[in-house]
Amino acid sequence: MRKIIYRLILGLVIAIPLMLITYALAQASGQPQESVPPSAACPACHETFQQAWEQGAHGHATNDPIFQKAWEDQGKPGECLTCHVTGYDPSTNTWKENGITCQACHDTTTANHPMEPMAADRSSKACGTCHAETFFEWQVSAHRQQGLDCIGCHDPHGTTLKSEDQANQCASCHRERASNFAHSAHSKQGLTCADCHLTKLEDPTEGHSRRDHSFMVRLSTCNKCHAYQMHDPAEVHPENPTPLPPDAMSSADQSTVAEQPGQVSPFGFAAIAGLFGLGVGAVIAPWLERIYKNKKQ
Repeated sequence: MRKIIYRLILGLVIAIPLMLITYALAQASGQPQESVPPSAACPACHETFQQAWEQGAHGHATNDPIFQKAWEDQGKPGECLTCHVTGYDPSTNTWKENGITCQACHDTTTANHPMEPMAADRSSKACGTCHAETFFEWQVSAHRQQGLDCIGCHDPHGTTLKSEDQANQCASCHRERASNFAHSAHSKQGLTCADCHLTKLEDPTEGHSRRDHSFMVRLSTCNKCHAYQMHDPAEVHPENPTPLPPDAMSSADQSTVAEQPGQVSPFGFAAIAGLFGLGVGAVIAPWLERIYKNKKQ
């Protein structure tokens, strides 16, 4: 009995400090760390891109007041930082840079730059890592079938359209249609391509797109102006409703993956460390006891 008590005390002597140290380290790693500012090497040659980035949504992805409020209201979940900072490490809750910086899309380790162009992922799939629902909408669009990626219309640095006017942006590819549309009744009423083909979403999707990027004209869009000229089963004939056309995102909603697991509590790490300390104490206790007896003799 005496030996058991001795081993237990020794185990606690080792376990308690180990638990305290582990708890302190785990708690410290859960605190967001200040990130380093973007490298000065890129603006030295790409001043225009730098200025567009500073004014765009990517440059303000972390410090945007709307994001900050929504993030704080949700308890500052780490999964939001996956898209709102660069180089986020969920295991330590730290990141490399605030905002979506150059290295989020460019390979900053490209050899022999600037003699060689810096490699960059220009695919829509790269954009879809954060703008997931918008990416799914684009996949069912005619734009995707024609090989038109996100950067065909959007400036990735300033996160704006490449043309200041939406109609001009569409006309850059759809010249004949744009010319015909200019003489239409819709144009005379002040409507543009985006009013019908980029429907405003009542509930912005994850990724915060406010327009439907399937570019499909919905029946409900036409009915906003032509309620009694079109046959909207829900609004014009409420007594005999029929299902509305399927939403472009229905398949994506059904295939939504589960949320990422939350971070382990510091108490969990401390408990594991404590059990480890007890085990170590129980193992080394006989050795220490022998050493003590030998010295005493």
